[in-house]
Amino acid sequence: MSNFYIIGNPTKQSKSPLLFKYIFKRLNLNSYYKHQTIKNLNELSQFIKEFKKRDIKGINITMPLKEAAYKYVDELEQNAKIIKSINCIYFNKNKIIGYNNDYYGFSKLLETNNVPVSNSKNIIIGSGGSARSVILSLIHKNAKNICILSRNKQQVKEILLDMQPHQCNTNFKKFSNKIDFQNYNIINCTPIGMLKTNIDILDSLPKTQYNYIIDINYIANYNHFKYNAHYKINGIDMFIYQALKSLDIWFESNISNKLDYQELRKIIC
Repeated sequence: MSNFYIIGNPTKQSKSPLLFKYIFKRLNLNSYYKHQTIKNLNELSQFIKEFKKRDIKGINITMPLKEAAYKYVDELEQNAKIIKSINCIYFNKNKIIGYNNDYYGFSKLLETNNVPVSNSKNIIIGSGGSARSVILSLIHKNAKNICILSRNKQQVKEILLDMQPHQCNTNFKKFSNKIDFQNYNIINCTPIGMLKTNIDILDSLPKTQYNYIIDINYIANYNHFKYNAHYKINGIDMFIYQALKSLDIWFESNISNKLDYQELRKIIC
C-alpha cells in the first residue's frame, strides 16, 4: 500500500482525505491518504527525512509550510523555482521532488470559470506562497496590473524582486487608495474566510464596483467580502485541479483523465 499525506497546521478541516479516498476507490488504487499536523520547521524536517520508514509516496502541503518546504527538496519543477513555494512533494526513489500545483490549480480555475485575464487589473490580498502562485499565473496570462495588499511589506518586496524577471507585460502598482479600483478583480490568497473576527486589512479596499471577487479558499465559514462585484468565485475548482495534478505526478501518468470532474465536485460541495 502506498501512503499519502497532507501536512500543515491546521489540517483537520481539509477535504483532501475525503477527495483522495474517493479517487483511490474509484480508480481501484491500493493507497491511503491521511492528514498530519506539522507545527514547526523541526517537525517538517523530521517528517520528510522519515518518508522511507513510513512508506510515503507523496505529500500535499498546506499553510503555513508551503514556502518552508521549498527548502527541503532535492529538485524543483520550473514554476516552483520561480514561485519559491511548493504544495506537492513526490518521493521518487531516493530523490525528493517539489512541485507547485497551486499555479496549475488557479490557472484551471480561471479557465473553468471563463475569467478574462488578459489586460485585467487585479488586487491580490496576501503575500504568502499561494499569492505567489496566483501572481505568476496572472503574469503568464498577460494581466495588465497587479496590486498586492498585505501587512508584510518585506514579503511584498521579495515577491516584486522574484517576479520582476518574468513580469513581461504586467505592471506592478503600489497599493494606494488614490487608485480607481473600479472593475478590478479581488483575489484573496489568505485564510481570512475562516476567521470570525473583523479583518481590518479589508478596510483598505474602497467600496466600488469590482469585476470578479475570487477567494481561493474552498472552505469559508465567514463572508468578509461584502463588496459589489459582477461575479464571485470560490476556490473549489482550484482545490480539485491541484489535487488531480498531484495524482498524476505521484502515479507518473495522466491517470486523472479517468475521473469525472463533476463527480469530484459533488464530493466537495
